[in-house]
Amino acid sequence: MEKLRKIDKNRIAQMNKYRVLRCLIQKEPINRAAIAKITDLSIPTVMSIIDDLIKKDIVRSIGKGESSGGKPPDMLEVVPDRFYYIGADVGRTTIRVVANNIVSRQIACFQEPTRDPFPEGKFLERLCEVILRVIDDLKTEKNRILGVGIAMPGLIENETGKVLFSPDFGWNNVPMKDLLQQILPYPIMIKNANHALALNESQPPYEDSLLTTFSVNLGYGIGAGIVMGEDLYAGASGTCGEIGHIVVERNGPLCRCGKKGCLEAVASGEAIARQAQEAIRNGKSSKIRELCGEDSALIDAKLVFEAANSGDSLALEIINKAAEYIGIGLSMAGNVLDPDRIVLCGGLMKNGPYFLERIKSSVQEYKMWQAARQLLICTGAGGEYSTANGACRVLANDLWQRLELPI
Repeated sequence: MEKLRKIDKNRIAQMNKYRVLRCLIQKEPINRAAIAKITDLSIPTVMSIIDDLIKKDIVRSIGKGESSGGKPPDMLEVVPDRFYYIGADVGRTTIRVVANNIVSRQIACFQEPTRDPFPEGKFLERLCEVILRVIDDLKTEKNRILGVGIAMPGLIENETGKVLFSPDFGWNNVPMKDLLQQILPYPIMIKNANHALALNESQPPYEDSLLTTFSVNLGYGIGAGIVMGEDLYAGASGTCGEIGHIVVERNGPLCRCGKKGCLEAVASGEAIARQAQEAIRNGKSSKIRELCGEDSALIDAKLVFEAANSGDSLALEIINKAAEYIGIGLSMAGNVLDPDRIVLCGGLMKNGPYFLERIKSSVQEYKMWQAARQLLICTGAGGEYSTANGACRVLANDLWQRLELPI
């Protein structure tokens, strides 16, 4: 019993230290008295914790603050580059890697084409090379790297980091974490890419962080994630958010998941490109033909949007159809979840306001009358490295929750 009490006491002390550090990160610059008030800890407890964090070069004084009648308080901040998180977005077309410091500011980034993901072992070796290149560029000690978060498209077994199924990559039961851990000497976490993106897109600049956000990634594939307040909702088995694989067109085109008529099969970037390629091969007259130089293999979604922006009827037909189907899928989410906002991210949202407005119109047409009345539909604000930064956030949240930061 005495041993249990000692363990409990040590855990409480560690939790208090985490509360103080989190308060510093969120509210800096801040003084000791303000930290005690926010965390509901005693002044002596806060002073002891701060002294320890200063000795470990995790917190520093930045001078005196304004006096409220007495002695000016000593203002504190976290030493931002004391520790780093590494995040990788393993997309089907591009690998993006970032380094974030302990206050979640991106300080380094790198990207390169994904290329062939087979064999899996060789591909993951190359992924490690990219990650280690970013780490080497930091020119810092190994023990300052808190871990590596990997955002991967597909169904992920959270407990093991195994990729159960990734339609984008054609992977089944790939022990991704185990394979990476053989090369990388850091803690590794594998997370669904859309979940990581959702967590990042639910952060500021939004003023209210306690809203429910349904984040949708419209790119090569289609997926989503749900964040309630500050918490990611993953579902009972960790596979929540597969909106790209709801059937919107019965007996429609075959999806990479093996079913027919999925939203991803009719409205993703890959689907838009495929529909245009088929039309050009079948002799359809279009600006697309001119832009691809008669080589249909060169057609991608970006080219189709370029043709649509010039008023091409075929391109507009394809784009409008995709927007309508996406709106159908989002209307289902609105009816079922009633989120505060739907944030649309990914490559398809980089093609001007027309596509967004068509999606909004489709949502209004198909959602239940009076359902999701407060719904805001907007584009993401995190930029092209949003998913990689989200991987850092997922990793950081996990380390904080398990009290595994070296403080």
